[in-house]
Amino acid sequence: MISVMLIVLVSCGNKTPGIGSEPAMADDGPFHADNDIAMTVCSLVDALRVGESLISDDYDFEGILTDGQGTPLYTDIEGNPGEWKVNVISPDDVRISNLNIGDLMTVDLRNYILGALNLNDADLVTAYINPENDREVIWLYDIGDVNISFSETLIKTPSDLDGIIMSISVAKK
Repeated sequence: MISVMLIVLVSCGNKTPGIGSEPAMADDGPFHADNDIAMTVCSLVDALRVGESLISDDYDFEGILTDGQGTPLYTDIEGNPGEWKVNVISPDDVRISNLNIGDLMTVDLRNYILGALNLNDADLVTAYINPENDREVIWLYDIGDVNISFSETLIKTPSDLDGIIMSISVAKK
């Protein structure tokens, strides 16, 4: 386990891992949380690369994920910090998704995560519209023994607002 933590710290910089920590709010200041999404994705990739089986008790999370500076990734349509869900699908597959629509900047978020993983356009295997759902676009990246995909699905709320649900899948090949 110590070797996994060292790999995570080396591969993702000196950010503090915080997938299970609680958000901290200042009474008079802006919202702040320490659950960096790039650190979370790097941790998951590294765990899969070293052969760790992902366990729901260790990795499932629901709450605010941030940009590494403690700022939520988006604000939902009610003006609250946008919430995310990290869900272990199987021992070698996990999905991270925003729970509500809001002002999520999906291209910026994808680029932030790709940068943390030292990936670029050369690592993109394909980008396509899901043939089963024409409102979903998927980008698939091959990073050796692990695949990472970003899915953006356009949804419409009951009150006729459009928004995007973004899912990030990290899976062992």
